[in-house]
Amino acid sequence: MSNYSVEPIYLKSGDETLGADLYRPVMRFRKPPLIIMAHGFGAERKFGLPKFAERFAETGYAVLLFDYRCFGGSTGKPRELVSPTLQLEDWRSVIHQARKRKDIDTKRIYLWGTSLSGGHVLTMAAREKGIRAVMAMVPHVDGFASSLLYPKHHLPSVLATATRDLAGSKLGREPIRIPVVAPHGVRCLAGDDCYADYMALVPSGASWTGRIPARIMLSITRYRPTREMPKIRIPVLLIAAAMDSLIPIEATRLAAHQVKSCEYTEWPMSHFAPYRGEWFEKAITTQLNFLQRQQ
Repeated sequence: MSNYSVEPIYLKSGDETLGADLYRPVMRFRKPPLIIMAHGFGAERKFGLPKFAERFAETGYAVLLFDYRCFGGSTGKPRELVSPTLQLEDWRSVIHQARKRKDIDTKRIYLWGTSLSGGHVLTMAAREKGIRAVMAMVPHVDGFASSLLYPKHHLPSVLATATRDLAGSKLGREPIRIPVVAPHGVRCLAGDDCYADYMALVPSGASWTGRIPARIMLSITRYRPTREMPKIRIPVLLIAAAMDSLIPIEATRLAAHQVKSCEYTEWPMSHFAPYRGEWFEKAITTQLNFLQRQQ
C-alpha cells in the first residue's frame, strides 16, 4: 500500500481547462509543502514524470503535475501547440490557484521543471513572488544558443515550414505540423540521441501524435530565460548535462552564474539521461536533498 494518494483535478487557465494529478501524502502532514511540475517540449505529464512525483510524495510532499493547454488531459486548440507565452500563462494560473488551496502549506511552494519547463520555472522564479525554491533539470536557458546546435542543412526547410504555418494560423488555416522527434529529416529536436530517448518516455496507448504546429521553430529562438535569471532571489537547483545535444553546456553554465543563490550540478550525461536508471536515482536524490535544505 502506497503512502500517498493520486487525485485527478482540473484547473483554469484563461479560457482553457488544464488536466492535472494531485499527489498527496496519506496522513503524514496536515498541510504538506507543494511541488508544482510540468513537462518539457511537446510532452504530456505522463511521459516519465509520474515516477518523480511518486518519489516526492513518498517523502511527504504534495505534488501538482499538470498538462499544458492543448496537451494531454487539457483543453485547447490547435492540439499539441507549443507556445512559451501560453505555457508561462498556464504556470502562472496554476501557481495562483495553488496558493488558494487550504490543504497545502502555501508558504512552501516549490517549482520543478525539465528541459523547456526548466526554462519556465526559472522565468517564474524571476517574475512570481511567494515561491520557496526552484528545481530546474537540463533546462532550456537560451533559445538562440540552442538554435546554433540545430543541423544547418535542415534550417532552410524548417524555417520555411514554420513561416507558412504562422502565416496560415493568422488566416484560420489548419496547422502545418512537424514531428517533435524523428529518426531523420526535419524535426524539432534534432540531436542524435533525441528520437530513441524521447520515444522511450511515451507510454503505450498515448493519444499524443508527436506532430506539432511548426510555428514554434520561429519563436523558440527568442525565448531566453537567461535574460531574467539575474532577477531571481530564491534558491535554485540547476542540474545540467555535460553531453546535452539540445542545450549548449556553456550556455547553461553562464546562466547558472546569473543566479545569486544557485546550486549548480553538472554530470557527464545526455539530455534525457535523468529519466532512467542511475541518473534518475542521482537526480531525484539530489532534488530531495535540496528540498530538505530549504525547510
